Formats: sequence, structure tokens, C-alpha cells
Amino acid sequence: MKKKSRFNLKSAAVAAYAAAALLFVIFSVYMFAYEENKVYNARDISSYKAVEAYSEKKIDDPSAPIDVRREFSWQIGNIDNNESCLMFYIVHSYAEVRFDGDLMYSLTPGENNSIGLSPSSNWVVVPIYPSDSGRQATVTVTPVYKSVLNRKIEFEIGSRYAVFMHRLKTDLPQIVLSSLCILMGILLVIAQLYFIVKKRTKSWDMFYLGNFSLIMGIWRITDTRFSPIMFGKHTAALGYITLSALFILAVPLLMFVEEQHIGKCSALLRLAALATSATAFVALVCQVLGIAELRETLKACHIMLIIDIAALIFISFFYGGRDIKKRNTVKFIILLVLGSITDLAYFYLKGTSSGMMITSNTFLIYTFYWFTENILNLNKKAYVDVNTKLFNKARWEEFIKENIPDNEPIGIMMFDLNRLKHTNDTLGHKIGDKMIVNFAEILRNTFNSGELLCRWGGDEFTVLVRNADREKMESYDYAVHAAVDAYNSSGAKPEIYFACGYALSTDFPGISRNELLTKADERMYGDKQQWYDKNFLTK
Repeated sequence: MKKKSRFNLKSAAVAAYAAAALLFVIFSVYMFAYEENKVYNARDISSYKAVEAYSEKKIDDPSAPIDVRREFSWQIGNIDNNESCLMFYIVHSYAEVRFDGDLMYSLTPGENNSIGLSPSSNWVVVPIYPSDSGRQATVTVTPVYKSVLNRKIEFEIGSRYAVFMHRLKTDLPQIVLSSLCILMGILLVIAQLYFIVKKRTKSWDMFYLGNFSLIMGIWRITDTRFSPIMFGKHTAALGYITLSALFILAVPLLMFVEEQHIGKCSALLRLAALATSATAFVALVCQVLGIAELRETLKACHIMLIIDIAALIFISFFYGGRDIKKRNTVKFIILLVLGSITDLAYFYLKGTSSGMMITSNTFLIYTFYWFTENILNLNKKAYVDVNTKLFNKARWEEFIKENIPDNEPIGIMMFDLNRLKHTNDTLGHKIGDKMIVNFAEILRNTFNSGELLCRWGGDEFTVLVRNADREKMESYDYAVHAAVDAYNSSGAKPEIYFACGYALSTDFPGISRNELLTKADERMYGDKQQWYDKNFLTK
């Protein structure tokens, strides 16, 4: 018989790909670190500079939202091109810009605005021409909330492109992380719905985690200073979307943790989720009815976040458990709690949430691991027999349908253990189960990884052989018999005896795969009967 080749083409291809990818990564890092172009430019690229010499005063005004306005003024220097702009960034404030008393720019609530007072965060951009050189610039900023009254404002004059590119580079890490959170959230939600429809799981943990990822991504990406550049006419909406996301952010996280079978702590998590949702609902009603702005109820949101964090910390310390899934959930909780505490501290120390990325980082790192592990586990639950670790009948039927071209020559082998019932009756089902597991291990070690091995049910096994011919099928048949003989000769218990039958698609042109399986099954039962007759035994 032909000796089975140990060379696996698929493994070789994967190894070659991994080696090539690694070499290209090393090559790319080297190119970035040590190779560069030499550039000469006779003219300066457009840039910008900050206005440093300006006066500031506060003006009492009962008509203003908080009864005060801020006024900045300075003399415009020499402007030598028509591409210069005055630019500055304001938060929750209205603005007016005048040159020598002439109104050049005004930011106020829209005439149809009936719910929100705040224009949120905005980039004010006012073109400056050479004819404006020497004119008096006056900027009036009217804060909507007291919390932004003393916020520092930086005035820049120069290229709008240069300022916005600087802002993009500064916010790029946060934009990328937020985008990854959004993509991860969409992926998790779609995957969960797919598995629910396919009836592979009844848990909604992936769905809740996907919601958390989506909301966090939306919160962080709308909170960048670059977002108002992209959505100049909808900055008010951006600001309220940011705050809304923050109010409900913790709810899907609490429900995700609750789905991880936390036991007695489930009630605590459900109460926290209910209280957080109620707080968000009350804040929204206050916003719509004009009682209080979302920004003004932000402390209530932070208090609920602290309560939610406390609930998660309680679970981490008092419900670690021995179960790996629960321990992993606790690790996830600890990472997010530490990130949240750090980001909250950053917000109160810096006075802004822009640049807060610890929570996003910890979430993405862990979720990628969790998602990969969870998908693998779901696939194992759906397609892998628990005892033998071979694929099951469901995987066989799907693989045959989706992965095997109609014109590919295949072979199907059927195996069945002899006298398993006798072993169960005389030695016990535990020994019978051991016989099944040991035979599955022999099959796994005998067949190439390219073939599909399945536990068909009970003590029956099937093998799908790709690109099969008679020589290949006989070689496998001989190899299995030789491996079982070696196993029995070694003194291992219980001894294994089996029946085998195979059928080639080339021998039965025009029949279906199921009919080919039936042919192999008939031959296997013929082999089984011969074994019993030879040994003067009854089934």
C-alpha cells in the first residue's frame, strides 16, 4: 500500500503566508524609520499663527443666557493673501465677529429651534482679505452655560486648510478608535442576530455588547473637535447626540454582564440598568420641555455612571467564581472600570471630554479577544461533538452543500464500532464512551486535515475524502485497520473492533451525495455482518 504523505499543502500555504506577511511588516517599519525623500520648496506652505496680543473683558447683559458676554478685541495685522481666515473654537456659546463695527459673522440658535438652546461645539471661520489689514477685530462670545464661562479661546489667523489638518492629525487616534468601536458594534449586532436566527444560541450578550460598542463609538467620534468641521450646520445635533449617548452608555454594558450568568448579582445589575434608563428618560423629558438642558443634568449622568461602576466593582470583588467565562467577564469589568474612572478624572481635571481614549482602548482590546473566542465557541457548540471533538452531522450537511463542487470526485467512508452494546452492558457506559473517544482519536490521527471527519451519531462515524480515487480510499482503509491493530496490540483497554465501508462518486455517476452516503452505509453494514459471522457472534 502507498504510504500516506505527511506533507500538508494547506499548512504549508498558511505558513508561507504568515512568513511573507511578517517580512512585509518588518520591511514597512524599516522604510518608515530609515528611508525618506529629500524635498526642496522655494515657497512656504500655507500655515497659521495664533493671535497673542488681544484684550478681553466681560460685559454684564441680562438678555444673555447666563447674564454675561465675553468680548475680545485686537488690531488685525498685515494680510498678504486672499486665503487667510480668522478661526477659533467655541463650546456651548454664541458668537459675533465684527471688523471696525461691521458684522462679519454671527452664530445664534436657528429660528425654528424649539428644543435646544446650545449650539454645542463650533469652529468659527471668517475670511480675512488684504483690505482688512489694520482693522479692529471684535469677537463677542456669549456662553450658554456657566461651566464654559472661563473656557480659554485660541484665535488663529492663516490657512483654514492648515488649521483643519492640524485638528485632524490631533484627533485622528480618537477618530480611528471611535470608528473601530462603531464597526465592532455593527459586527457584533449582525453576528448575534445571525446566530439567533440560526438557533445556535439563545443568549443576547453579543447584541448588548454590540450596542455598547456602537454607543461608545458614536459618543467619542461626535465629541472630537474635528466633527464640527465635517458637520458645520448640524453642530447642535452633534452635541446632543454626544450627551444622549453618554446618558445611556452604561445600560447595554450592565445587560451584557447580566447575560454572563452572574447569578444572584443579576438583580443588582438589572436595577442599575433600570435606574440609568430612568435617569436618561427624565433628563430627555427635561430637555424637551425646556426645564433643563442635557448639559445641565450632566452631573446626574455622572452620578449614575459612578453608581453603575460601583455595581460592577461589587461584582468583580464578590463574584469572581471558578468558571472561566465568569472570570473573563470580571477581567473585562475591571478593565472598563479603570478606564472609566481615568476618563472621568480627565474630564473634571481638563474641563473637556475631548481626548478621552482610555475606555475606548481597553474596550477594543478586550472585545476583540472576547468576540473571537465567543465566535469560536459558538461554532464549536454548533458544529463540534462535545465528547469526541469531531464535527457533527450538522457540519457535515452544511459542508457538503456549500464547499464541495458538483464535479469534484469524492469518497465517503462509514465506520461503526462492533459490540459497543455488549461493552456497555458488561463494562458500563463509561467504558463504552471511552471506546468511542479512543476510536475518534485514531481516526483524527489517521486522516489528513483536508478530509472532513464527523461523528454521525452514537458509534457511527463518517469521513468525506476530497479528490478521491480508489487508491486513496484503500490507503485510508488500510491505515485505519493498522492503527486499530496497533492500539489493541499495545494492551490498551477497551479493545476496539469496527466495521468500514466506502463509496466513490466516480463509481456512481449521477447520484446525489446522500445516495452516495447510503451506498457507503450499506457496505459498512455488510462488513459488520461478515465480522459477526466470522467471530460466531450476534449483534
